[in-house]
Amino acid sequence: MRNIHEPLDRLARVRDGELTDQASAAGARALLASIVAGPGATTTAVTAPAPWRLRMPRLAAGALAAGVLVTGVIVGPGVLGSGSATSYANSAIDIERDGDQYVARIKDPFADHAKYTEAFHAVGLDIELRLVPASPTGVGRFLSFMWGKSSGAGPARSTSGGSLPTLAFTPQSCRPDQDDCGMTVRVPADYTGSMRLSLGRRAEPGEEYENREWATAPGEMFDGVRLQDGRPVDAMLAEARRRDLTVEFSRIRPDAEPGALSFEPLPADQVGADWTVWHAWQVKAGVIRLLVTPERLPENPFEKGAHLPS
Repeated sequence: MRNIHEPLDRLARVRDGELTDQASAAGARALLASIVAGPGATTTAVTAPAPWRLRMPRLAAGALAAGVLVTGVIVGPGVLGSGSATSYANSAIDIERDGDQYVARIKDPFADHAKYTEAFHAVGLDIELRLVPASPTGVGRFLSFMWGKSSGAGPARSTSGGSLPTLAFTPQSCRPDQDDCGMTVRVPADYTGSMRLSLGRRAEPGEEYENREWATAPGEMFDGVRLQDGRPVDAMLAEARRRDLTVEFSRIRPDAEPGALSFEPLPADQVGADWTVWHAWQVKAGVIRLLVTPERLPENPFEKGAHLPS
């Protein structure tokens, strides 16, 4: 326990002089509130950006890390001023400067995402990190990645080379779905744009997955099932029974927007055995949802870049 008579200037991560002219910055306000409150107090949260929603085409896993679904989507300007701090910590995450990078160590993967945002803002990075429930193969992977720009055309970049965050595990040999496997995110310290990251965490019992599109990927519920040309419902029900899966259904309907689809949940007794399955979503452990139409379509809309629902 710290000595209560220990001077505050020895406890602070940032000296008073370093905060000169920074009182209006979001990160500085959070740090200043933390320092003034003293040990044991709760840090002042920086308001996180408004929740974002996007309708996007189905894409293959990409180059950010194994499991990335979306990259390079412009979310608009939103750059913080340069942060005064080189480190920051709260109950959910620790961030420290390591050379030309910030290293963020996730302590609580089930925390409110605002805690992660608060910490990144405190060191001057406009990053919103969400840890979301994922299937076992999606744990410890970036499920989505969006970036914004500070000025000019194209995505923001760091001057030190590259703007993409990287993910590591502690210890290195651990499996991300293990309880004692820590996740660390590294970000270029001079990055000037905004980032919105979605990172898979272990789903709690009964919790629905965020990486629903992965149902037919290797290691997932429908691993090896091919639906590019559509398959009859009765054949897919037999496959689900073989894998000991509970099946739900949604009927595919075209939206007014070209290329967009909507999905109407249907009870199993309203789905014909000769209907066609075009896609499968993994809902949660042991539950899969089949996307169907009563008639056979000329082509699989998901193979032609149809939009997913909001």
